[in-house]
This record gives sequence, structure tokens and C-alpha cells, in this order.
Amino acid sequence: MELYGALMYSLFVISEEWRFFILISTVIALYFYYTSTFDHFEKKGIPFMKPVILFGNLGPRFKAKKSFHQYQLDIYQYFKGHPYGGIFEGRKPVLYILDPDLLKAIVVRDFEHFTDRMILNSKEPVYARRFLLNLKGSEWKGVRSTLTPAFSSARLRNMLPLIEQCSKQMVDFLRQYDSQEVEMKETMGHFTLEVIGACAFGIECDALNSERSHFLRVAEKFDYMPKYKRMFLLSILLFMPKLLPYLNLSFLNTESTDELVRMLKAAKAERKAAGSKSKDFLQILVDFAKKETPEMENGKTKIELDDDTIDAQCLLFLIAGYETSSSLLSFALHALATKPDIQDKLRHHINEVTEGKEITYELLSQLPYLEGFLLETLRIHPPVARIDRVCTKPYTLPGTSITLNVGDSVAIPLYGYHMDPNIYPDPHEFMPERFMNNNKSERPSHLFLAFGAGPRNCIGKYQVMHFSFK
Repeated sequence: MELYGALMYSLFVISEEWRFFILISTVIALYFYYTSTFDHFEKKGIPFMKPVILFGNLGPRFKAKKSFHQYQLDIYQYFKGHPYGGIFEGRKPVLYILDPDLLKAIVVRDFEHFTDRMILNSKEPVYARRFLLNLKGSEWKGVRSTLTPAFSSARLRNMLPLIEQCSKQMVDFLRQYDSQEVEMKETMGHFTLEVIGACAFGIECDALNSERSHFLRVAEKFDYMPKYKRMFLLSILLFMPKLLPYLNLSFLNTESTDELVRMLKAAKAERKAAGSKSKDFLQILVDFAKKETPEMENGKTKIELDDDTIDAQCLLFLIAGYETSSSLLSFALHALATKPDIQDKLRHHINEVTEGKEITYELLSQLPYLEGFLLETLRIHPPVARIDRVCTKPYTLPGTSITLNVGDSVAIPLYGYHMDPNIYPDPHEFMPERFMNNNKSERPSHLFLAFGAGPRNCIGKYQVMHFSFK
């Protein structure tokens, strides 16, 4: 019995030692794993921010101490005077581009080396994987080429009556609250959904006058996520990104987006059964799907605008258009309310050009001060603060011996460019004249980045502007 007790005690001591050894070994292995990339920029001779284990340089963002826009501006200012600099998102190195010429080389001139965006490898529904934003390489090029005519000025001109009808509904809605406070962010959000419902889904949702609208209730929740789930997803993305494809997690509210796709399919089936046609975005894509699509570069494979791709682009029209358009309109109205001199000048300009005339697509193109006003709003309040690219072919930064490999991540802090006094003097001052006449022509066009830049810029940028004009 004593022998048995001694044996058990020995095993316990050994197991305790092994447990301690395994624990220490695990900690050491994790330490080396999470810091193994921290010499990436140092080996290349690139200035970089000193990272912290686990977080890299994302501590302020993870703790929600700074907005993403302010964080991008801080990075831009930190590397001021350098053409590029490096940060770490967790253990992932990201090269920031801070020189205007280098920016143009990457997004325009040498685009074939940076054709893809950074995408999250989360488990998304098939329609989300077919978003134009998420497509890569030749597949992106084929779908983009197929979709581009759908965003032409002629197509937009046909949708103008739909936008005008929604605009009249908004004016009638606001008249009910004459001399009263109105929550404009919410109102502009409902107005934007009204327009998107009409133009992309072929639905009259009455979002402004009825909060019981099914489309409104569903569409407003497309990106809703409980805080705990959002924090969990961000933690996985930061600390264990390779686990994402194996987890049943999405950055979308799939209950909402699944219902929106169901509504799209129902709208298409109803039109097919009735043999009817509309002048909305959904009809444009359906018509395009019936035509022969262009061949890709190899001359063999063709891109098919199938149902999943059509549904994806209509849903993307909502997801990409909702926040960008409603934010632009909200900030524009705030600027008008707080800058009465600009409001008076803009009103006089519009009345002078449009007095006694029907508001047409061509007439909207003859309002340079209005265009400057909206572009200045986007400069100061861009919907996104950073543009991402992924290196798809080995690339040497011009004028250097620094080489980027396939898979390397590149970021452009567009908010930093927009607030750079060397590019936009007195950047905190609201001046629509920056985008008029000589002021506009003297500044390189690629330094206004609210719609992105190069071939992967926003395909619907003209829709956003003319929708805001109306």
C-alpha cells in the first residue's frame, strides 16, 4: 500500500512538472508566433511603428479610444516626411503609402500588381462572396466590365424620375415639421432607403412616412450585430484570423440580408410572370444577363451575370449606398445649417441656373458650385478613411530596392491626404471653391480619394453625386 502511495505521489509530481513545462512551452511558442513578423519592416529598411504583442499597433482602435478616421490621420502624421511607413495589425504587417507619386503608381500606373482588395475570410453567404468588392483578379475584371455600362450616364438619366419622386416625398415629409427639430441622420437614412428601394429593388417602401414598412425594418438591420458578437469577431480577426473560414460567422446580419435577397428574387419572378419592365437598377442587370457577356483576357472563359451575381450587386447597391449617401446628405445639411453664407451662395447659384427650367440630368451637370459643395463635404467627411490593396505580382517600389511580395498588404490613409495642408491649404476650412476652375485643375485628381482611385474605384460614384444633387 505504501509502495502504491509513493508511486502515485511520484506520478503527481511528474505530471505537475509536465504541466508546468507544457504551459511554459505554449507561452514561449505563442510569443514567438505573435512576434515572428515584427522584424518585417526593419529588415527592409522601412520606418515603422513599434508594435505590441497581440495588438500590434491597433491598441487605440481595439480599446475604442479613437475613431478610425482619427487613427488613419494619426498614422499619416506619424510618418510625415517619409514616402511610406509600416504598421502591424496584430501580427500582420501593412505598408502605408504616404507619397502622392507612389500612390498614383500603385493604384493607377502599376495597377496590374495590385488588382485585389483585402478581404476577410469569414464564412459569408454566396451572395456576399459575389459582391464586386470581394471578387479578385480576372473574375473581378470580367464582372466589372459587364457591370460598367449599367452605371453609364444614360442609365442614370433613366433612373432620374425615380429619384425625383423620392425627393418630392422627402420635401412633403419635411414640410410637416416646419419650425420643429428633425433628426436628419435618421431622416436621410430613410430617404436613402426609399431611393435604393425604388432604384435597386423596384419597391415603393414608403420609408419616410411609415416606420412599419417591411423593407425599411429589414434593410436598416443589414449590418446590425450585438456588441459581444462584434467584439468576438474582431478578436478572432486580430488574434486568430486563420480560424475565420472554419467558423460559422458573418460580418453581415444574415437574417436581414437573406430576407432582402428573397425580396429581390420575388421582384424578379413577378416581373417575369407579368412580362413587365422598369427603369431601375434591377431591370438593367436582368437585361444585361440576357445578353452575351464579354470574353476575358484568355479569350476562352466568359463571365456570366447569373442570379447570384445579380442579387449580390443589388444588395451591394444597398449596403454600399446606404451609409455613404445618407452620411453625405447629413453632413451636407449640417454644413448648410452652420454656414449660412455658403447656404445663401448655393441657393443663389441653383436658382440662377435652374429658374424656370425643368430639372434634367443635363441641367444638374451645370451646377459647379453645388458639385464643389458636395465634394468638399466628402473631403472633410469621407465615408471611409482608408483604401486597401493586396500585392498580386512581385513589385519594387519606384526609386528603391524595396520589394513587395505576393500577398503583402498595402494601405492608403485617404483621410490623411484629405487633411494635408500641402495638398488642401487650410484643410479644416469648408471651401467648395477647392473643386472649381483652376483650383481643381492644379491639383492631381488622384489626391481626392473619397471614391477610391484607379480601376478599382467606386463604380457608382456618379450615382452618389447625382442622387445627392437631386
